[in-house]
Amino acid sequence: MAKDKTNIYDVAKKAGVGIATVSRVINDSDKVKAETRDKIIQVMNELDYRPSKVAQNLAKQKSNAVAVILPSFVDHFFVEVLKGIQDSLEKKEVDLILYKIDVDEKRISKIMDIVHSRKVDGIAAITMNISNSNYQELLESEMPVVIADERSKDFHSIYFDNIKGAEMAVDYLFNSGHQKIAFINGDPEHYNAQERFQGVKKAFKKHKLDLDEKYIIESDFYAEDGYQSMQELLELPRSQWPSAVFAASDNQAIGAIQALEERALKAPDDIALIGYDNIELAKYLKITTIWQPMYKLGQLTIEVLLKAIEGDLKERFEKELDLSLIKRETA
Repeated sequence: MAKDKTNIYDVAKKAGVGIATVSRVINDSDKVKAETRDKIIQVMNELDYRPSKVAQNLAKQKSNAVAVILPSFVDHFFVEVLKGIQDSLEKKEVDLILYKIDVDEKRISKIMDIVHSRKVDGIAAITMNISNSNYQELLESEMPVVIADERSKDFHSIYFDNIKGAEMAVDYLFNSGHQKIAFINGDPEHYNAQERFQGVKKAFKKHKLDLDEKYIIESDFYAEDGYQSMQELLELPRSQWPSAVFAASDNQAIGAIQALEERALKAPDDIALIGYDNIELAKYLKITTIWQPMYKLGQLTIEVLLKAIEGDLKERFEKELDLSLIKRETA
């Protein structure tokens, strides 16, 4: 590798450490273990790396920009979160760079590309399911990171209790007189769907309801999935129709309403319906739903990230945001 092209990131990658650790060795910090220091110095020699003043100050330099990573720019949930993020940054002299990364097995690698790009001072990761992947490299990079819509034991995090929210939805339907309750869930690979199903099972057990497999449908969190799932339920003999449906997102609830309307059916007269999220459309379609304060999630995520960047957080920040039941006309 040519000497003039070798940088601190090359050293960190080959040594298997974060750039902050390399920077400490360059600056002769006593916070690095002797074994790690020797390994980094060996790699620097192998790569013929000679740190410049820029490299020595790299850990202290700022780009005045933050990255927000999310799986969609157009989904109603993320639009609401982004409103909170934008408002928090409005009066700050900090640029916002948006990245769309699918929730797949390569997401940490793609996030590390952002870290290595040196374009941002911190990262807010929204609904990225990071806890279910190998994030050790991200942790070692020492880049300020806030995880939103997910609880984390290693990163700052702001999250909701999906189990509690799903339990609230089933409790409401049961207390309204329903016992034949169907559940249209999201992607079973996603922790939100897994936790909401846990909440459903918990509530069913509490109310001594049978968990009938034909009433449990796995799909995804989009309107088309809700539409297809409700169609599947309506294909059952009418005597076997559920009296109520809990959809794991308002998007799915919107699709379910369309499926009902195509058969001249209505919620709650024929089948009651409750959604999840309380996106803006839910208000206009009068959907009963579990409200996740998405705007507040985005707002607080950026507030915490900026504090982390400035070094104002002495310990890991963790906060659960409260959920609420919004009663409207569909249930």
